[in-house]
Amino acid sequence: MPPRRLLFGAALLSVFIGVLGVLIFIQQRVDRCAYVPLLAAELLPDASRSAPGNIPGLPAGWARAAGGVQLRGPAVDGQGFDLDGDGRALQLIGIANYAQTPPVSVASGQRYCFSGFALTDSPLGSTARVRLVFRWIDAAGTTLADQVTRWQPVRLWSPATRDWSPIRGSSVAPPGATALVVRIAPASDDRIYLDAMHLAKGGYNLQEDQLPDIHLPPEFPKVLPWPGGRRAAVAFTFDWETAMGGLVHSRSLGDPNFDKDPLARGLRMREGITNTLAIFQPYHVRATYFATGYNFLLGNRERRSFLNNPTFAWATKANGWTSERWTTTPWFADDPHGSVQSDPAWYFGDLVPKLLGADHEIQSHTFSHIFGGYVDAATWQADLTAWDEVAAERGVPPARAIAFPWSSSSGLSDSDWDILEQAGITAVTRLSDQAQYNLFPLDTSGLVADSRCRWVPGREDRILACPDFYLKPERADLALRQIERAVEQGGMIDIWAHTEEVTSPAQIAAWERVVRRAATDPAIWVAPFSQIADWQRAVSHVKITALPDGRFQATNPSAADLVGLTLQLPTGMTTIDLGAGQSVELIK
Repeated sequence: MPPRRLLFGAALLSVFIGVLGVLIFIQQRVDRCAYVPLLAAELLPDASRSAPGNIPGLPAGWARAAGGVQLRGPAVDGQGFDLDGDGRALQLIGIANYAQTPPVSVASGQRYCFSGFALTDSPLGSTARVRLVFRWIDAAGTTLADQVTRWQPVRLWSPATRDWSPIRGSSVAPPGATALVVRIAPASDDRIYLDAMHLAKGGYNLQEDQLPDIHLPPEFPKVLPWPGGRRAAVAFTFDWETAMGGLVHSRSLGDPNFDKDPLARGLRMREGITNTLAIFQPYHVRATYFATGYNFLLGNRERRSFLNNPTFAWATKANGWTSERWTTTPWFADDPHGSVQSDPAWYFGDLVPKLLGADHEIQSHTFSHIFGGYVDAATWQADLTAWDEVAAERGVPPARAIAFPWSSSSGLSDSDWDILEQAGITAVTRLSDQAQYNLFPLDTSGLVADSRCRWVPGREDRILACPDFYLKPERADLALRQIERAVEQGGMIDIWAHTEEVTSPAQIAAWERVVRRAATDPAIWVAPFSQIADWQRAVSHVKITALPDGRFQATNPSAADLVGLTLQLPTGMTTIDLGAGQSVELIK
């Protein structure tokens, strides 16, 4: 029989091994930013238990970009979800929005990790994604750096699946940092709930973390944004619609001529083609016309049906339509089933060769002139397919850019954006101006504050969103100032109107003035919308590599030829032609 002392020692060893195993397990959880009460000092006040703050609907210290972020749940208003049992969670809505934690004190060089859980019950019927932004702040309140995680999936709630998705990330406080706020930002307009959020020291560099920005030395060549060393880009574009394409379906919100005769408007849309071609021709300007589906038809005597001739329950007076007619009437019911000759306001197929012959481009304004945020992914799919099919009948390539009708990007789900991406859409404009959806807010003077294109959140390197400016005669001076801002910022601006708004003497004069200003300035590149977007995408991929003896190599890994690529060297600017897949050697 073993000695009693030996048995006691074995028991102690077993206990020690067990405790060590528990501690290792706990440490692994802490390293993964999984919150462990008592062992990880909580730095973040509980959002759902904190006292109300100065922003309605938010707890003290929390912030947001716009409305759509607030506490919801059974204990608040009987709506929403709850994970940690207190009856409340934070709701987040809007692709341009975020929920932001209160600032917490930090120490330079220390790693901090955020953990929480997210769920979507989106009425859009879509899974969703969010990412974290670690914003480091110094003692003067200046932002030192933003560390951004990759996009993380958020589950769609269903009665059978009630699990929440973990949202985690970590980052190290840079030198000089004294405070940290964490932003939770969405990749779509799906409704998201956030709960059980924690912030603590520790964690390791989670897989979600992106590499920090690389700061290059001053002598390193810099790729300039526009060809030939130009300082800005301008696109002139038009929303171009037949009577069927939007005009008979007009809503009082977002349509300045909603109460006008759709047939007269259709004829003005035709007239605007003649006028704009005349304005552009002396300057050899190439513009972009965003067309609806009936623009490609020479008629419809054969009574073709498109998208199964749907009715849309969302086309209500409450949503801005002038009547309830389109909630029960098929969308294409008013088609006269005639021809260009008998019904010229309804079909514009005869005008397409004139635009193509003058080297302008035609892109999509959707086939049906739908409200983007109200339709489901299946309708988006059918609409994009129909547009490409009828465009091909007139020799127009598949759409690669969209101008949203009625600036109706608000409400697009992650699934909707998936459909656009899969259909080959690489650039968008006419985005929503509602605060939580607005990627291009205006300043107090009415100008786009930052007139540079940006990636659609969650579609980085795939879909580019670009700012636009609506040109009317009374806004011509403002349009010129907007162009100047683009030059100052090295950005771009899309100057647009409907073609029917280039028919009166005042409208024509305003367009002539603005076109002349941009087209005669050697600092400005005027080009079709999709060409500008393509250039930005390709330039973002150019790689500069240091070689021995003060030499550098510039590589263009994209499929686009970069004719007139401009580089800033210590000795000055140099312009080169860099073909797709090619590399050139530079001497500084």
